[in-house]
Amino acid sequence: MKSEGLPLSAALENRRKAIIQRWIERMLQTYPEPATEFLSQERDAFRNPIGHTLKDGLSALFDGLIRAADVASLTPSLEAIVRIRAVQDFTAGEAVSFPFLLKQIIRTEFAAEAARYSDELAAVEERIDAMALLAFDLYMKCRERIFEAKANETRRSIFMFERARQKQQSS
Repeated sequence: MKSEGLPLSAALENRRKAIIQRWIERMLQTYPEPATEFLSQERDAFRNPIGHTLKDGLSALFDGLIRAADVASLTPSLEAIVRIRAVQDFTAGEAVSFPFLLKQIIRTEFAAEAARYSDELAAVEERIDAMALLAFDLYMKCRERIFEAKANETRRSIFMFERARQKQQSS
């Protein structure tokens, strides 16, 4: 699709469906093969909440990017995705790499028009970088909550063990 004479935001909007689809596909490729197939094919949100959340979240993030929305306003969509990835078997880098996948897709999509859109592409990439930094902050908060929950559970277990031991000694 030609984007001659259009600002980058309009060109991105024209290619929205294809870009989001590629982003979803690239994101799903980060999962093991059996999961990738299920996440990409199952349409029922109740049977596939992860796939549904990823698709909705990535679409919302892309739309916010096109609107040049303040990155903080994208927190709910970012957090929904990051919460899922924070409890899965990903390193921190793998869990929050998804904004960079979008950057690669946009670079590829607009490679022939890079000179024409250089300033606008730089601004979009800055927003994507800010999105990635926010995703990392959200990831760290999620991991901290997970660690706190595990520590609390360990404390409860120790308390219950000590209590049972004291009861046994007093009997």
